Amino acid sequence: MTASKIAISIAELAALVQTARMAGKKIVHCHGVFDLLHPGHIRHLQAARELGDVLVVTVTPDRFVNKGPGRPVFGERLRSLSLAAIQVVDHVAVTEHPTAIEAIEMIRPDVYAKGSDYADPDDDLTGNISKETVAVLRNGGAVKLTDEESFSSSKLINRFLSPYPQETQSFLEDLRGRYSPRDVIDRLDAYRELKPLVLGEAIIDEYWYATPLAKAPREAIIAAKFRSMEKFAGGALATANHLAGFCNEVTLVASVGSDALSDTFIASHLSPNVNFIPIVMSDRSTVLKRRIIEPGHLTKMFEIQFLEDRDVSPETEVVAGKILDELVPEHDLTVVNDFGHGFLTAKIRAQLSSAHTFLSLNTQTNSANLGFNMITKYARADYCCIDEAEARLASGIQHGDRETCAAILTKKLNARWFMTTVGRDGAFLTVDHGPGSKLGVMHSPSLSPVVIDRVGAGDAFFALTAPWAYRGFPPDLAGFVGNCVGALKVGSVGNRTPVSRIALYKFITSLLK
Repeated sequence: MTASKIAISIAELAALVQTARMAGKKIVHCHGVFDLLHPGHIRHLQAARELGDVLVVTVTPDRFVNKGPGRPVFGERLRSLSLAAIQVVDHVAVTEHPTAIEAIEMIRPDVYAKGSDYADPDDDLTGNISKETVAVLRNGGAVKLTDEESFSSSKLINRFLSPYPQETQSFLEDLRGRYSPRDVIDRLDAYRELKPLVLGEAIIDEYWYATPLAKAPREAIIAAKFRSMEKFAGGALATANHLAGFCNEVTLVASVGSDALSDTFIASHLSPNVNFIPIVMSDRSTVLKRRIIEPGHLTKMFEIQFLEDRDVSPETEVVAGKILDELVPEHDLTVVNDFGHGFLTAKIRAQLSSAHTFLSLNTQTNSANLGFNMITKYARADYCCIDEAEARLASGIQHGDRETCAAILTKKLNARWFMTTVGRDGAFLTVDHGPGSKLGVMHSPSLSPVVIDRVGAGDAFFALTAPWAYRGFPPDLAGFVGNCVGALKVGSVGNRTPVSRIALYKFITSLLK
């Protein structure tokens, strides 16, 4: 009986509804994730059933449950079976879209019922409830709010089904006692009016998916069968795209080659609100990193880099310097991604360090510049964000504790905030409270129970914590915000898509409820 209530598709559900409507039945429609079915859900469904004759429930599919890693806890099939087991529910179907709007258009309910916790429009992070209301009214229906005792799936999951270890749960419980989701979201919303200037090398990332074959009989080489390929906008391009989801306007100054093909690609892969000012290097092509990847587990087999990492020509350096002289004072903060591929010369680094504006700095050590592209090449920065290996190289401390490395670099760069990312251990923020004060150290644990691909996660972390540091928002939340961003980023492939503002807000809300 329970399984028979579950429709194969929304189209089949719409046909069942039409039959009931022709028989004079009044149709009531509810929609949701229903990840952890609780008394609040049951009371809501009971109240909805009293508004009509037939109650249909549509369920968000797993791939669109955008509430952060580990969600949904229960798959769409189990969620559907649980709903169908409730006596007042007549039909259940999993939708094919991220919102209920398409299902509303097909079902055309007489009543669309939402719970009382949706009564305040300000709590609608996505704006979807307003769109759902328009769809219901357009099809001749009405929206009704049920009045049941409020429960929260996120609260229950956080308490009883958390995917995190005890240390992380204790950290989150402490934050919940001091901050609400709105406290964090309102501050992120304040990014909108900022004007950041992003500076660095444009990088094109290619993922070549290939299935490994057997060893070649006469050669000691790796053989693989090509399957497919995709390109991503990486480097400073990715940083600008991340910021563009939160700021109304972003300016990007990035080095590119003289090849027209990369120009076309970059233009089509930047967010519309990124004002791109290319610094063209006539003696080289745009940096390209080609990774050969086994598609089943996204295992990276090897990488080929197309780059020339000598300093750019003196002519290019002069052009870049003049542009920066004009743009840096016009922007609130300068966000520098230094990948060590020749664009950010000693002269440009000195120019950035001496500018009287907020400087956010991220330098990266990679296979092409190991030990040479250290953050100490800059004279100063207001906010620094590098990983532990880079901090150890720059401080010269191979085996000492992390806090000592960060303390040395904080003082050397006269930084206000120094963020050290440490992978599975999360992030440590060192804060300089001023002359005569001890440095503060704050640890934020990792929030990434599932890792699909680490590429670009550090850039996303840096991009979206730089405005936080500029605004001087609570430092004990900086690592939390960065780790939320990182958790979302490692859950996707490469720089396929920038971090979504709505996805981040939902993730923060689910963790702090």
